[in-house]
Amino acid sequence: MNNLLPQSIQQPHIIAFDLLMKQRLEEIGMNALLVYMIDTVDESALYFLAKQFDVLGYNGWKLAHTDDKKRALIKQAIELHRFKGTVWSIKEALKTVGFPDATITEHVSHWAGFTVQLNIGNTPINADAINSALEMVKAYKNARSHLMGFEFKIEFESELTITDDSYEAPGDDYGDSLFMGGDFTYNGAHQHDGSKNYSSDTDILELTII
Repeated sequence: MNNLLPQSIQQPHIIAFDLLMKQRLEEIGMNALLVYMIDTVDESALYFLAKQFDVLGYNGWKLAHTDDKKRALIKQAIELHRFKGTVWSIKEALKTVGFPDATITEHVSHWAGFTVQLNIGNTPINADAINSALEMVKAYKNARSHLMGFEFKIEFESELTITDDSYEAPGDDYGDSLFMGGDFTYNGAHQHDGSKNYSSDTDILELTII
């Protein structure tokens, strides 16, 4: 019988066990054993790999809602932890979970202040996603830095009707600012004296919600 067992232990029950294990191992595909081939490993292993590489929770897993994002996060985990606390790590962490266009502005208000702007295009987003992204930034920033502002840039195509009691009304009690066709804010500080173009014939609208 063809086996590698030493002659001294080639007893019937040991040989039977050896044959059984050989059969079981042959039934297991090699791909299932290559758990660090992140692109091809079975999806059921991703959570445990994320736990091993410490990217669960707000380190990334909570925002990785697709299989591709989970794999990208795990593959980037070592570098993310190596450079944790840097602007690069914040941007890369956000990139792996679907925010590729993060803009980080440093030295806001003081030397340790910074702001983050995320361009989400026309992707729907809710309060939970906003809070998760905010917590992710906090997880990757360094301890001495202070997050001074967090913004989302949204792209959409739609008609907008502005009335006297809308966002641009000077006496509103809301924290919304509307920018149209210029770098000014409808906040009551500007006069309708011809110095500003208040025309709504532009196709670009930037809406900042504070």
